[in-house]
Amino acid sequence: MRHGERVDYVNKAAGINWTATADRPWDTLLTDEGCSQGAAAGTRIAEILRENGLEQPSVVFTSPMRRCGETISHAALNFGVSSISIEEGLVESINSDWYRSWGVPGADSTWGGPRGGKRDFEKEELDERVFQPATELYNTAEMMNSYDNVKLPVEVRESFWTAKDRTWDNLETRPDQFSRLRATVQHLCAEHPSKTVVCCSHGGPCTHVFEELMGKDWREAGECGYAAISVYKWEKDGDEWKWTMVVVNDCGHLGGKTLGGIIA
Repeated sequence: MRHGERVDYVNKAAGINWTATADRPWDTLLTDEGCSQGAAAGTRIAEILRENGLEQPSVVFTSPMRRCGETISHAALNFGVSSISIEEGLVESINSDWYRSWGVPGADSTWGGPRGGKRDFEKEELDERVFQPATELYNTAEMMNSYDNVKLPVEVRESFWTAKDRTWDNLETRPDQFSRLRATVQHLCAEHPSKTVVCCSHGGPCTHVFEELMGKDWREAGECGYAAISVYKWEKDGDEWKWTMVVVNDCGHLGGKTLGGIIA
């Protein structure tokens, strides 16, 4: 599932640049509506699983970004699980568009950077944190547990995949993103073969998962709006993974409205 409504995007629509004054400009929190969307998504996930004769969730993972941890913790209250875990492999795309959304002069959370084109910048113009390993920008379990809107304990766990080598100078390519998402999802499922696994990620990554698992263009799935849900079943034949789609980008819990588009 994708996270819920972001504070920075709502502020931007109101003419307020949240990113300009935030301590962690890449790590927006949810609005109250976003938290409600997460809770509604949890109810909807349980419904979809029951309707399709599938087991209820027992393992829950989140991107290390705050908006995902808050979203999935509200959703997971419907599952009866006692905790959630961070998996770096579910994180936002670590590409130029992401860095430009918060690390360049005038950044206002717009994906790809503020209006005016993707001009080049001198190193000294950039937020110095774009040169840190990306993983150093992510929330730890301890940090997640300090947020009021994270409603379940976040367990300490070593991620399957890490972004320690990614920086402004070593961006994740689009093929990198696709292979990373497939590898992460398949690893988490293989690690819990008899369980229903729930992952909370971002618009782009959720779309990449659909394209990778289904072998289809993202436009066939429609828009991945806020708190949109996709459910897949899998089986293995030797080393080959076979995936079946149950639903994709379901937003029945939001009255069928697609909110937020596919921008993460």
